[in-house]
Amino acid sequence: MPTQDSFVHQHLGHNLRKHITLEDIPAAPLPSPVVEALVATVPSPTPESYQPTPGVPFLPEVPLVDLFPNLFAAPACTYAVDRHPHQYQVVYDRGEKFWVPSEEFVERNFLHLLPCIPDLETHPVSFVTPFHANIYHNVWIKSNGLLPSVNLCTKVGRHPHSASFPFGYLESSFIDSIKLIFRQFPPDWLEHFENALVPLVAYDFLDRHIATLCGHIHFTTDGIFVTERNTCMEDILRTQPRLATFVCTP
Repeated sequence: MPTQDSFVHQHLGHNLRKHITLEDIPAAPLPSPVVEALVATVPSPTPESYQPTPGVPFLPEVPLVDLFPNLFAAPACTYAVDRHPHQYQVVYDRGEKFWVPSEEFVERNFLHLLPCIPDLETHPVSFVTPFHANIYHNVWIKSNGLLPSVNLCTKVGRHPHSASFPFGYLESSFIDSIKLIFRQFPPDWLEHFENALVPLVAYDFLDRHIATLCGHIHFTTDGIFVTERNTCMEDILRTQPRLATFVCTP
């Protein structure tokens, strides 16, 4: 009876005879390697340094400026020539002050009723009369960076007469325009107008005296502020003595 070892050897030998030896594989030459052409490479051109055009400032924000044309273009109201476009009557009610557009009153152009200084020369009068100095409608605020200037408009309010102000007085305010313009600015642009000198309020007392409040604008995350405020007092009689004819005291 065959042993287990003889069975393994017999079975293994039978299987080995079934395998193909290396001599049975026909020899064939290997194909020669294919040499592919290299991809032609072109070096990137060296960027040229920016050469600004003489007289034309380089504005990296130009694309953004185009997105906000209303911030830098002169508003349509600046083309008004016949009258100041922002006139208000100041009304006091129970201790509160309200600016009411002149369009709601019969007389819409109260400045037309108040002679300007040149009007006194062409139409002289022989009695004391209220008169006003030049009233500015808009001013341009230049940036301290690369952005264009912005246009600020003033609104003029006429205060009623009182014991302290027998002629009343005019208040020209740029405050609303400052808030309207700079609250639309992207935050990164505000630094271009940091510390710019801006007019705030001008008071014309219609009797030769003018007081103008100015300051330097300052931006924080909490809002818009004005620092280093100063008041400029002006007496027109010092520069135009002939106006003494129309005032209460020389």
